[in-house]
Amino acid sequence: PLSAKAFDLSVTAHSNVKGPAKGTVKLELPQGWKAPEQQFSTTKDGEDQTLSFHVIPDRIDEKPYTISAVATYNGQEYKEGYHTVGYPGLRPYNLYRPSAYRTTGVDVKVAPGLNVGYIVGAGDDVPQSLATLGINVHFLTAGDLASGNLSKYDAIVLGVRAYAAREDLKTYNGRILDYVKSGGTVIVQYNTQEYDQNYGPYPYKMGSMPEEVTDEHSKVEILAPANPIFTWPNKINAKDFENWVEERGSKFLASWDAAYEPLLETHDPGQEPQKGGLLYAKYGKGIYIYNAYAFYRQMPEGVPGAYRLFANMISLAKNPQLARSRSVTPPVTPKTVP
Repeated sequence: PLSAKAFDLSVTAHSNVKGPAKGTVKLELPQGWKAPEQQFSTTKDGEDQTLSFHVIPDRIDEKPYTISAVATYNGQEYKEGYHTVGYPGLRPYNLYRPSAYRTTGVDVKVAPGLNVGYIVGAGDDVPQSLATLGINVHFLTAGDLASGNLSKYDAIVLGVRAYAAREDLKTYNGRILDYVKSGGTVIVQYNTQEYDQNYGPYPYKMGSMPEEVTDEHSKVEILAPANPIFTWPNKINAKDFENWVEERGSKFLASWDAAYEPLLETHDPGQEPQKGGLLYAKYGKGIYIYNAYAFYRQMPEGVPGAYRLFANMISLAKNPQLARSRSVTPPVTPKTVP
């Protein structure tokens, strides 16, 4: 975020020296940024040492930045890292690339002091992206889902393909819904057909061949601009869907109960309009969100609009608009989805 006063960055020094080696690692930073040089010391060939840098930026603007790591040993500088590739029986080959970290300044606000529970699925980098916003992310175990105190979390986020990877999530899904009913926010990210079992608070259908929108430039229409997801702490508009990468999303729902409010519409050329990519439902005192948009691809790439919209979703527990209107009535009776 543009307001960041400092952040930490790790660099791993790998030794190919036969025996002990000592040297330094420094960061090549944008003008005015600061981070002290670090020393490394290894004892043998193949040893790694991870160094932590506390980076203090002079200022952060809405633009890309590159930070390079430079190691010095015996008066010679090294600016590349590598990983080894090959097949059994063949000579291994090292692929070299610059030892660089790329990031983007994003004008994004987030509610202060958020605690987010994360249910890891098949694996994604969204938790690390949330941590860069100063959010406390806690990875939820099977024990947490079974009997832990979920009420301490402002939001619970389900990782990519969580219902395919976590049998414990299926077993204790009722606890997730109880958390929502009591006032929590749940955000379900991209899931495959394992999710097509009405794990939400109201019925829905994904279908055997769920839709995806593969053109990352496809126009996105905001259907409910007054919804709290689009109003606070970041005001979301069409610009936030610019410069996305790889795709808009996958596994759009085909049909859903009227208790779900579709918030966005998009489609590839020649495709029917898809409104099942971001659904919002009140359930008891809380909010349940199904999200098929590919935030897990956008956020690691520093796409500003993806950060801003996801920040709004996880900030719902502290949204002033909801604090005034949060329902305390019983949940809506589920209806049958054709």
